[in-house]
Amino acid sequence: MNTITKTLLVSLLLCLAISNAQAQERKKELALTGGFATKITDPIVPEPSHGFHLGVNLYNRNAGKFSADAQFSLNYTADRRGSTNRLTINALYGVRMYFSSLENNTRVFMNLLAGFAFRNETGDDFTENIPDIGYSGGLYLENGRYLFGVSVDAPTNVIFKLGYTF
Repeated sequence: MNTITKTLLVSLLLCLAISNAQAQERKKELALTGGFATKITDPIVPEPSHGFHLGVNLYNRNAGKFSADAQFSLNYTADRRGSTNRLTINALYGVRMYFSSLENNTRVFMNLLAGFAFRNETGDDFTENIPDIGYSGGLYLENGRYLFGVSVDAPTNVIFKLGYTF
């Protein structure tokens, strides 16, 4: 394995280990998300890009106000008129803050996450593999086992997410 793959794997395992160590007695949930991604365009050179998001979050569903949140995700966008494709793999860790009480079946929350990202950008005449800093911040609605939300993820994508928790 190359160095970037090893770093990504170690980051993911570290996030999961820290998350599990902090909540030994608490019930952890796994949320699988998918969604539509669109690049936030530069006003000087507007080039629309669209794609998809796939992600997995590990968190404490029974938290009162705050919970740790670990995310492993893949974001892909392709330029509509150009030939540039961007694939970003994120291993993120951060906090989830609930706005509604634990007793509610419908909960509203936001999360702020940061960590390691690996970006692969390809075009007609170039290919770049870039280790980077990843981030994600969003606002979500969790109703029973279903999850709906919108987030801003690295590298400057707005993502509309749908998910299911286990």
